[in-house]
Parts: sequence; C-alpha cells; structure tokens
Amino acid sequence: MLAKVFNKGQVVIPARLRKKYKINIGDRVNIIEERDGIKIVPVEVNTEVKALAGMFSKYAKVKKLTEEIINQATAEYLVGSAKDEVY
Repeated sequence: MLAKVFNKGQVVIPARLRKKYKINIGDRVNIIEERDGIKIVPVEVNTEVKALAGMFSKYAKVKKLTEEIINQATAEYLVGSAKDEVY
C-alpha cells in the first residue's frame, strides 16, 4: 500500500488498516527495523487499575456519569499521558 511521508516523518495509516488492527487516535505503535524495511505494529495497552485512579476526579460533581463522559475522560487521560513521551 502506497503512503506519503509528511513533514516530521509522519505517515498516515489508511483507515481500512486502522480499523482492521484496531488502531485509534492516541494509540501507540512500535516501529520495528528489519533487514528489508520497517514494520509498524500496534502496541497492546495493559493499563493497571492503579494508573487509572483519579482519572474521573474532575467529573466528581457530575450527577450521572454517562458513557460519553466516561469515554471523554478516558481519552483525555490516555492521550494526555501518551503526549508526555517523546521519541
């Protein structure tokens, strides 16, 4: 599959492959160098419960946590922690 490399070395993974391999915004991938090229492999997230403690604290005043609020809080927490790591 042909893809274009953008500034900062960014490459877009086609939607069909993102869906097939369940790669979502904020997910991490492993870039593996091989003898004949490179391979991009999704990294499985194994989040410990301790790491998630307190992630809903800013939503404590909400009377009812909806699925939308939970998804938003989770995305903010997980994507925010991924931004801190630079390669």
